[in-house]
Amino acid sequence: MQHSATSADNQEAIQQLPRQDDAEQSWLDWANGYSTLAASGLTCTRIDADGADFVLDKANFPPNPNGAVNGGIVALVADQAMGVAAIRTAPAGRQPVTAVLETHFHRPAFAPLTLTASVIPGGRTIRTVQVVVRDKDGKHCASATGTMSMTDASGGGTGRTA
Repeated sequence: MQHSATSADNQEAIQQLPRQDDAEQSWLDWANGYSTLAASGLTCTRIDADGADFVLDKANFPPNPNGAVNGGIVALVADQAMGVAAIRTAPAGRQPVTAVLETHFHRPAFAPLTLTASVIPGGRTIRTVQVVVRDKDGKHCASATGTMSMTDASGGGTGRTA
């Protein structure tokens, strides 16, 4: 199913963020309802203060001639995973945007893919998130690191109190 994420969808999703102390299920429901995550084909299976896990069953883009997921799609889903993992630890009134994204490809990425995003604790305005991408056989096929800038969310609010 093809999804069409809009800026308004994303602003609404940011306004409906769970609070930091809400149960993991609230965060899972939020992440899996986030339009850009759905549009990228990702499903979030775990999200907590340390990071998040995701599954990409099938890319919404034709595979490479060898049948692997296109590297641009691998980078896209890694970036989406970073954003969702980083927002889980964002201070109240802040939301992450990607400032730097670096992706290393180690081998072809054959779907389904699993992604594990780990948040490295940081300051009030910066988060670093590392993502390990594994292929259908569990082989480490890509690594991504992102610097997430925690921007002021006052334009849309966060729905957070703490």
